[in-house]
Formats: sequence, C-alpha cells, structure tokens
Amino acid sequence: MDAVSVLQKEFCKVNSKHKELQEGLSNLDDLVAAVENNQDLDCNWYLNQVKTELTNISVSHKDWHGSISRFGKVIDKQLTENVSFFTNRDLISGRNSQLLHQLICEHFLRQGNLDLVEKFVQDSGHKLEECKKRPFVDLNQIVGSLKKRDLLPALKWCENNRPALKKRGSSLEFMLHRLNFITLIKERNTAGALKYAQILGQFVETHKKQLQRLMGSLLYVSTGIENSAYSDLIDPQHWSDICDLFTKEACSLMGLSKESPLSITVDAGCKALPALNSIRQVMEAKQLWGLKDELPCEVDLGPSCQFHSLFACPILRAQCTKSNPPMRLECGHVISNDALKRLAISNKVKCPYCPQETSPSEAKQIYF
Repeated sequence: MDAVSVLQKEFCKVNSKHKELQEGLSNLDDLVAAVENNQDLDCNWYLNQVKTELTNISVSHKDWHGSISRFGKVIDKQLTENVSFFTNRDLISGRNSQLLHQLICEHFLRQGNLDLVEKFVQDSGHKLEECKKRPFVDLNQIVGSLKKRDLLPALKWCENNRPALKKRGSSLEFMLHRLNFITLIKERNTAGALKYAQILGQFVETHKKQLQRLMGSLLYVSTGIENSAYSDLIDPQHWSDICDLFTKEACSLMGLSKESPLSITVDAGCKALPALNSIRQVMEAKQLWGLKDELPCEVDLGPSCQFHSLFACPILRAQCTKSNPPMRLECGHVISNDALKRLAISNKVKCPYCPQETSPSEAKQIYF
C-alpha cells in the first residue's frame, strides 16, 4: 500500500530527529557529570560547551516538533480510505469483547506497560487477576536485565524451571552460560574462563561441538579473540538473540505464543486489507462479505502468519477447508472430499494415481 510506505518514511524522519535530540541531551548530561566530578577544570571551556549543546538541543527539539506536525498532516492526507465496510462488529461484542480486552491486556503486559494496563482495566471494567500479571512482570524484569547484559536473573530463572526446560529440549541455559564464558574470554580473564569451563561441563552430551569451539577460543585470550577465527563468538547480536530466546521459552512455559496475538492479528489485517480493498466494489455488488466464514479471495500473509500445514487438492487444485477436508484413500493417496464425491461412480472410486479402487465410505478424513 503506497500510503503505508509514505507513512513509514515520515515516521523514520520523526524517529531520526528524536534520536538527535536524545543524543544532545546525553551529551549535556555527560558535561554536567564531568563538572560535578572534576574540581580542577577550565570553567570557560565547559561553559562554552554547555552553551553549544543547549543551542543544538534547541534546534533538534524544534526540528523534532516540526517533523511530528508534518507526520500528523501526512496521516490525514494518506489515510482517507473508509475501511468500515470490512469490519464485523459481532466479533468485538458480547463475550468476544472480553476476549479482546484480555488480548489487549496481555499485549501491554508483554511490553511491561503495567501502568497502561491498570488504566485500561479501570476504563474498560475488565477483570484481570493479579496471578496473571505476575509472570509478565518477572518476564520483563529479566529481559530488562539481559538488555543490560546481566545474566544472573535469567540463570536463576532457568535453575528454577530446569525440569520443564529439559523436557522441552531447550538450549536456553547453555546459551546463557555460553555468553558468560565468552564475556570472560573477551575480558582476557584466562583464570576465570578456565574455572567457568567446569560449569559448562554439564552440557557436554547436548552441546559437544559448541563446547569444543568455546574451548578452542581459550588459545586466543592473550592475543585477543576479535582477531581470531572465533571472532563471531563476540558478535553483539548474540545478546539480542538471547533476549528473543528467553522470551520464547518463558512464554512457552506459560502456555503463550512468543509473539503477541494482538500484534499478529493487526499485522495480518494490514497485509490483507489492500487485497480486499481492491475487490471492494465486486464484493459490495455481489454481497459476498459476511455470507461465508472465509475471505472471498486468497491473501498471501507470508510465512510469519502460517501456523499450521495447508493441503491443496491435487485434483481440483484448491486448498482444503473445514467444509472440504482432505480424505485419505485406502491406497494411501490423499484428495479433497469434493474430488472424492466427483470421482465416485456406483459407490466406487478409482484412485487417480494408482489402479486401486475403493469405496467412498472407506476414505478417512485427515487432520493437520
């Protein structure tokens, strides 16, 4: 959608101006801290630096405010389509409204916005039990520690949930210890790394090859691992990956998906809306919308929105649905139920892929 692309570009401009403002404020804080911690300083030099930073901050703030104003105007200009035609209010009324409120609360709990959740619960009247909030509070605290490169809270969580993690075949605990070991190598702490290697010994059976690489990196402690074949071990991306892995495992143990269901739903709707909007007039003329529990056209949402296997009938070349499920013939070949009915002659069906004949009643429905 062209409008979305335009909005994305404008938002990037707003974000860029905000980063410039944050950088200026950070520089000013550094100058203030330097003045507080240093008695023997050149007051005139620091005063000139502070004046320069204040001027830069003022300009950055003005630019940021201007970019926000332009962004609002772009929204009003680009988002002119009326999408009320595609809404189904029955989905957000009655009992479904409580489910929607639950999804909204869970979404913001995942992000650690506890104050926002409290305000939403107060305004909507939704009942949220304290026991449902606690796991998300712990989750966000641990993720916050990981972002600060503090692994101890996550390791303690793994220790408390070790049986469940082992049952899942999770590698989370090993990856946390691996990061601790790599940090010691990066700091050129040979004695600490050798001592920590004893802790890694418990993972020999499950992560033998990775442990071999870690032990090999010990050879480059004195010269610096960043100049060796093991330089990939200190890639900062590992810290982002461990945050994602911890979130995935923690949500799995709570019986939740890694991604917020609300985010997935909104993302899927944004991807589907352009395709539906392009055939809107046809849908209105033939009154297709609302007559079936499926979309009037196929919409490719990408692999990120595929959560189960799909089967397309090789005979009719159409995707199977609940009303037209895949059926397994006695010979093992699979076709759709509609194809089975079309091929049936005198209560007999000849498999289109082999010479075997079977009765339609002997075909078994397949569940993916």
